[in-house]
Amino acid sequence: MRRLLAAALIVLSQPATAQGIAVPFAPPTDRALVYRIEQHRPVEGATRRFSAIRDLKFERADQGYILQATLRAIDSDAPAAGAEPYRAALTPLIGVVLRFRLDGQGRIVGLDNVDAAWGAVQAGIDAMLATFAPDTPRHKAAANVQALFASLSPDGRLALLAGEVQPIFLFAGSTVEGGEGRGLRTVAGSPLGRPVPVEGTLRVVGQPADALDLEEKLAGEGVQVGIRYRLSRASGLVETQQRSLAVGTLALTESRTLTPAN
Repeated sequence: MRRLLAAALIVLSQPATAQGIAVPFAPPTDRALVYRIEQHRPVEGATRRFSAIRDLKFERADQGYILQATLRAIDSDAPAAGAEPYRAALTPLIGVVLRFRLDGQGRIVGLDNVDAAWGAVQAGIDAMLATFAPDTPRHKAAANVQALFASLSPDGRLALLAGEVQPIFLFAGSTVEGGEGRGLRTVAGSPLGRPVPVEGTLRVVGQPADALDLEEKLAGEGVQVGIRYRLSRASGLVETQQRSLAVGTLALTESRTLTPAN
C-alpha cells in the first residue's frame, strides 16, 4: 500500500492566458469496471512486479455516489523479503466489499460498512498469524500489518482503505488548465525511503475524442517523477495512469487502468 506521491497537489502558478477545462464527475452506474494496478520496483537488486486487480461498481446515493470496491487478486514475483509485506497488507482485503461514499464532486467522504469491513480485515490478519509459524517471514509481516492497523484513527483507516482507488478521482469535479498548464508541489516517497519534496508542472498534452491527456513532470533533490494520465471527459475518471520515478540507480514504474468488465 505504498504511495508513490502524496494525494494533495498545491498550485504554484497559473498563467493568465490559460483556459480552464471543466472536468465533470459522472461515473457510470450501468456497468461493472475493473481496476488494474501493476508496479515494477527494485527488490534485492532486481526489478520485481507487484499487481492487484479490483472490481468496481458505482451506484447513485442521495447527492453523490456509492463506490463498491472489491479486491479480487494480488500477485508478485518478488522473493519473500519483498513480497511478504505486500501480501500481508493486502491478503486480508481479498474478497472484502468496501462501500465508499462519495460526494457530488468525487471526494471520498466515508465508508458505509466500515465496521464489517474492518472486522473482516482483522479476521484475515488473525488467520494469517494463526497459520504461519512465528519465526517465518509471513508471520512477521502479518504482525507488522496488525500493529499498523491497530495504531490508526478512524480517519486513518478510511485513508488507508481508500488509498488505492483515490487516484481514479484525482481530477473529478475540478478544472485543468490548458496552455502552459499549472505549477505543482508535492512529495515523492517509495522507493526512496524518505519523503523528498518535488515540484514541476501539470499540463494538457492532448485532447482525443471524449478524453484529455495530461502530463505531470516533477523534480526534487536527485529525484525525477513523470506521470501521464488519460482522463474521461464524460465521467471525469482517470482511465489510465503511467508513473515513473527515478533516483540514482533506483527506478519505479507503475501503470493503472480502469476498463469495463468483460
